[in-house]
Amino acid sequence: MLIDNNYTCPLCGGKGLTEHAKCTDFMVSYEQFTLLRCPNCGVVHTTGAPDESLTGNYDKISLKLKQSDNPSGLLNVLFYHVRRVMLNRKARLVEDMACRDTGSLLNYGAKTGYFSNFMENRGWNVTSIEKYHVERQFSLEMFHHRMLDVPEMDVLGEQSFDVITLWHVFEHNYHPKELLDRFYRLLRPQGVLIMACPNLNSSDAAFYGDKWAGYDVPRHLWHFNPSSLANLAGRHGFILMHHEMLPYDSFYISILSEKNRGSRFYILKGMLRGLRFWAGSLGHRGQSSSIVYVFRKK
Repeated sequence: MLIDNNYTCPLCGGKGLTEHAKCTDFMVSYEQFTLLRCPNCGVVHTTGAPDESLTGNYDKISLKLKQSDNPSGLLNVLFYHVRRVMLNRKARLVEDMACRDTGSLLNYGAKTGYFSNFMENRGWNVTSIEKYHVERQFSLEMFHHRMLDVPEMDVLGEQSFDVITLWHVFEHNYHPKELLDRFYRLLRPQGVLIMACPNLNSSDAAFYGDKWAGYDVPRHLWHFNPSSLANLAGRHGFILMHHEMLPYDSFYISILSEKNRGSRFYILKGMLRGLRFWAGSLGHRGQSSSIVYVFRKK
């Protein structure tokens, strides 16, 4: 369905936007939000999202799940063990893409600080940005790692970082264009920008439709595929050098999507579906549930 032609894309100014889907906030409010696709840049965005000052009301993911080193419950146990594996995988990716074993790293949207702490223990000089006070406080108490609040980014000097990472954070940001410009200034000439995002072109997105957990409205404001994210980053001085799948996301997203569908035994069904999607994306990374993108300055 074509939307009013006077309505323009917030990212590129394109017109002729069409309705992509109507999705429900299954996590908190059960409100419904409309997703619009821009024919010019290909980005899908969530309309009717709450004001940025109210986002905390919609972000009810339990800190127990993020923090626990002694988890209980099958889903929490799975999350805990996957996190341990993925910390190693992310660290190797950073070091391979940056072509260095140590350096200065900015972890934007650092959550409770597990990745920041892991990289510090590997010898990196890590600066972390996190907007939520509770998570900054957890990092300070758990790891003795002080995170900066978002406004404190202003104290960071230009060309200060060899690597900037965002692990499932960019799709939440209310000002993605301004953020990319800031990253461009903060990165050194040979630095790398690494972002992980859900993949709009994934097999599981096609299968689950409006129940796909990767939409996660209204927390996810932007929905990308490889070409649309590369296009956006390219307009702000970056070039896509590499992208690869995040192997476990297909399982986690499928479990949550089965829950959204109201499936009985949703964990088991999600694991089986996720296995199928994971196997199918091994030779077609553009169809994987989530993708890690590596950008360099042009």
